[in-house]
Amino acid sequence: MQMRLLSLALLSALALPAQAGLFDDDEARKQIAEVRNQAEAKLTAVNERVDQLDSRSSQKLVEITGQLSELSQQIAQLRGQLEVITFNLQGLQKRQQDLYVDLDTRLRNIEEGKTKPLTASAEAQNAALEAEAASAYEAAYNQYREGKLKPAIEALGSISSKYATSQVAPNALFWLGMAQAQAGSIAAAQLSWRKLVDAYPEHAKSPDALRAIASVQLEKGDKKGAARTLKELTASYPGTEAAKEAEKQLKKL
Repeated sequence: MQMRLLSLALLSALALPAQAGLFDDDEARKQIAEVRNQAEAKLTAVNERVDQLDSRSSQKLVEITGQLSELSQQIAQLRGQLEVITFNLQGLQKRQQDLYVDLDTRLRNIEEGKTKPLTASAEAQNAALEAEAASAYEAAYNQYREGKLKPAIEALGSISSKYATSQVAPNALFWLGMAQAQAGSIAAAQLSWRKLVDAYPEHAKSPDALRAIASVQLEKGDKKGAARTLKELTASYPGTEAAKEAEKQLKKL
């Protein structure tokens, strides 16, 4: 009996450390699971934060791209306005010079008894006509710049005929050709540019008009016609930027 009790006591003593080991393992597993859960929660929070930053960056990039596009449009508009202002200034200076030369010539003629002086009303009418033509040209050019090709073509065509003797007539013909070309009326565009060259050979836009004619000829596959036009450009307007470009194109043909 005593031996049996001793055996039971030994078994109980051996079982206690084993049970304690089981409890220690369960606690360790719980701690590991808790640490894992905390790590996963932190990782999830980090991923969400990264996603938010990516979303904000993408949105910011879209905003910047839109701002750049808007700035490009504004720059194009400002360039168009600058061209109109520059043209008006050049026209004003030219008119002032022409008036001075004309006045000097008429004064000399009056002194020599050759002609009678023009009335102040005639001078005023000429000045009013130039101002009216310049205003019409500016409005027509703005229509072209805004992509309103049909009304621009009508307005520019009207200017080139109604104000044929004005300072704006050559520019109106050039941009008329550009508008016609963009609208698909290539033949009409070539006629407008050719009219500019023939009627105003000394105008600054005439070399550009010849180059434009050559460009549409090349687009149509008319290399011989383009070569003739480019040679005419280099011969008639040597030293100009248009002529320099024409020489480069001729070497490629």
